Amino acid sequence: MSKMKIFTIAILAVGLGLGSLAHQTEAEPIYGGSYAPEGIRFPATIELLAETPYYAAINQPDDEPEGTFAPQEVNVLTVESSWSTGLSTWKIETMFGPRWIRPNPWEIDMEPPKRITLLEETPLYRNQSTKGGPAASLSEQEVEVVAAEKQWFYTNDPTNKAWMKVHTTWLGDLWAHIPVNQIGTVQKVQRKAHYYGLPSNTDLGTAMGIGEQKLDWSNSKAGDYTIAREFTTIYDRAFEVQTDQGATWTREKGVSILSTNETMDIVREKPLIHDVWDGLKKEDAVISGETVTAFEKIEERLYTGRGPYPIWYNSTWYHVRSSKGTGWINKNVGEPEAAIPVHWKVLVKDPKELQRYPETPFSSSTLLLRDQTVEVTEVWNSPYSGPIWLKAHVDGRTGWIPYWDSLQDTIWDEDTQTVAHISKVNTNSLGIAPAAKDGLQLYNGQRIGYTENNQSYLDVLQLAEHFQYKVEKVQGTDAVTLSKNDYSFELKAGAKNALIYWHGTKDKSVQLAELPRHSRDSWYLNLKDVQALFGLTQVFAGKEYSLFEKNYNVKSGEFPTRAEKGHLEMQAFVYDWTSQEDYKSGQMPLQMYLEENGDQGGEALVSKTEGIANKPDASDSSVALFSLKASRPLTPGTHQVNVVVRIGERIIWKMSVEIVAK
Repeated sequence: MSKMKIFTIAILAVGLGLGSLAHQTEAEPIYGGSYAPEGIRFPATIELLAETPYYAAINQPDDEPEGTFAPQEVNVLTVESSWSTGLSTWKIETMFGPRWIRPNPWEIDMEPPKRITLLEETPLYRNQSTKGGPAASLSEQEVEVVAAEKQWFYTNDPTNKAWMKVHTTWLGDLWAHIPVNQIGTVQKVQRKAHYYGLPSNTDLGTAMGIGEQKLDWSNSKAGDYTIAREFTTIYDRAFEVQTDQGATWTREKGVSILSTNETMDIVREKPLIHDVWDGLKKEDAVISGETVTAFEKIEERLYTGRGPYPIWYNSTWYHVRSSKGTGWINKNVGEPEAAIPVHWKVLVKDPKELQRYPETPFSSSTLLLRDQTVEVTEVWNSPYSGPIWLKAHVDGRTGWIPYWDSLQDTIWDEDTQTVAHISKVNTNSLGIAPAAKDGLQLYNGQRIGYTENNQSYLDVLQLAEHFQYKVEKVQGTDAVTLSKNDYSFELKAGAKNALIYWHGTKDKSVQLAELPRHSRDSWYLNLKDVQALFGLTQVFAGKEYSLFEKNYNVKSGEFPTRAEKGHLEMQAFVYDWTSQEDYKSGQMPLQMYLEENGDQGGEALVSKTEGIANKPDASDSSVALFSLKASRPLTPGTHQVNVVVRIGERIIWKMSVEIVAK
């Protein structure tokens, strides 16, 4: 069948997957990800050998194709790195625009490279057969390819051989039988990279694991070198590096040092580091309040192997010229620009070292803090991982300390009275999915409710069992009480309200969205009432959803006794683990109320949840520090005020305090 090209080539720039800076001793394979056409590794054109479904979106289900392509040649935009070893997704250009196909390796073919490099002495045969012996042989060299066997690249074993027809000047075109993982091409490149060490006296074949020659590491040393050539197969690659001892081949890619021409405004203090390759041990100088020019940069992950991945592990390093000289800086190393000013005192209980900068292992102080109070003027959190960091001032010294838990280290806001410290201890969840005949079921198939008129109704007794509530029937009436720790609520048949209790004492009565649906041994509530009474958060995943119960520990702080100018304001600090999406969608529904005689003061006086560290537009970190602030006016005289923290109607904590208003 003649091949018909109906597509045009369009190459999209896609970055390569990057590795760690830790000393590499093994070859670096090509890991997952999508890549643009690049030599033999990622072909620009393939031939479809069978009817091939195509899809309008990359994640469209296999059984929902948009159509089918007949066998033909297509041009590639991007392809996954695993294409040669199994099912993968190819993005191709079509008359309809970009489309996605998922052929198996045996369902495609591709042209061999125009030239390949032989890695060892290679016999040549007149036909695709070794019978009769070779007609000639070629030493290691680059040769021209004139043909190849069908699907020359496809094999279940990369060491299996494929037939490639090469051109010779003295015997014409002959066949070579070459392991598939050695069929590769060499191309010129010119780029700079840092190596922690390179072997000398090696060649390409040795670098690719051929022969018995041992690598000579006797003269190896770290340094910045130029990569002159690159050898690639569909499975692997190697690099020719120019060193002081001459050229050497290695399968390690090194750390790419890219040329750039950028200017940066350094607003806050940043250390200027001479050598970033040996860990962050000390700075040459400190710069701030100036504009610097970067002439090189490192965009790969830089990690020295010390402890958890820090903020600068996955961020860019810049080689700059500044008023203090030439060196490397990182926007995330130094005084953090996203730090939030605060006016706090913090009691540090557990031992903490006062550090020069957050998450930076050099120039740390010898001052160890323990069981002492410090002034804190800034708070900041890494966007990648905890803890939260506090800028502390103590004994004439300034630095940063980690803050892990509000139940260990106590914060007092010097501008607003701090009455509680709250830390989340765990989260319980319950997954619910649709079932037959408008039913609702757990993931194990157990029925837990039903839907009616697009409303969900859930079995209260099953919920109580899952979330560990104690269920008791109320004597003398058709009612039931559900209790957990100091919180409980009561449902009564035919009553459209629920009674809320704390320590066995009635707190208030709340209006329900609907009457409880009660029969002899069952109680069903509308989902909205379930969320309110149990204090649950609903998170959707398609047609299914989960209900989350967040549990907290609370440590009481100091309560005011007076309200000046008839205005009372209190706050609680909350140390939580949540995500950016949780915060945006209100999935931390903790609220604090200042109540008097059951009056919450109206919506305007309900607490405001403020993100102190990790505001929703600043980070998607899993750790966050929040402030709950509530206020209300008080007439002159003595007032009994209840400070209550709730999730929905579920009481987390409650205290009563006497306040004298002036």
